[in-house]
Amino acid sequence: MIPKLKSGVISNPEHKGSNGRSCEIIAITSGKGGVGKTTVSVNLAIDLQQMNKKVLVVDADLHLGNVDLILGIRTTRTIADVVKKNISLKDVIIHTNAKIDILPASSASLDLIESELSVLHKLAHAFNDFNHNYDYIIIDTGAGIAMTVLSFLLGADKIGVIITPDPASITDAYAVIKVVKSVNKNIPVFLTSNMVNHSDEGDILYKKMNLMVHKFLDSFILFGGSIIRDEMIARSVKKQRPFILDHPNSSAANSIRALNRRILQSSRLNTFGNKNLFERVIENKKIPLGWNL
Repeated sequence: MIPKLKSGVISNPEHKGSNGRSCEIIAITSGKGGVGKTTVSVNLAIDLQQMNKKVLVVDADLHLGNVDLILGIRTTRTIADVVKKNISLKDVIIHTNAKIDILPASSASLDLIESELSVLHKLAHAFNDFNHNYDYIIIDTGAGIAMTVLSFLLGADKIGVIITPDPASITDAYAVIKVVKSVNKNIPVFLTSNMVNHSDEGDILYKKMNLMVHKFLDSFILFGGSIIRDEMIARSVKKQRPFILDHPNSSAANSIRALNRRILQSSRLNTFGNKNLFERVIENKKIPLGWNL
């Protein structure tokens, strides 16, 4: 059974975006690479922008960060430059033709985030000037359960997990969900099946995963829908043009819109009050993570 969503979103009085609501942080992740996580993140962000929302995408994939490539742009600066070269954060954020903003990361910058608390405090201070500018922040995380990935995931208001029918993808996605739910059982987690042959296949994947989460973790996950396998998606990646722009009436674009509706309609927890993204990551460093996979 697919759990029904609760309508309405809890908002905070501080750090409000352009629509008067507080900035919401959505993390998109996966258990393994190559499942289309970044493609979903970028198209999701563009769909939000088309709703007249101000959106920032944080490219936080340590090894396969390619948000810039999906959008056909080149980045010359990253978060690391804010820390190492004292470059202003506003000079690192990229304003794209797709009308979404990008904050590029890199292996060097995420290594700094992982190793030095002073770096996080500096980024948190710098980010305070920008947090209120956005309605939504989408974090395109790395795959798996590395500590850097978990720090971003556990700082999100909602999490989207992308899987494919590949058994390794399913197993690794469950590992991610298990770790997240062991820390915060109530955080909304949406499961979206990508590269499925038909929607029924995605429904079955979701139901099996939700049954495991209910049985072994005493929790549940939410249905994020299915994205049918389509060569158009691969061509759009190669062209460096998000498919929601060039193929707005495609099945894939409609799946992205459906996922967005489900995410926006779900209630979010007020776990972090008015803390910005990097303040949340600092808070998560205090959490003792001891799990058995």
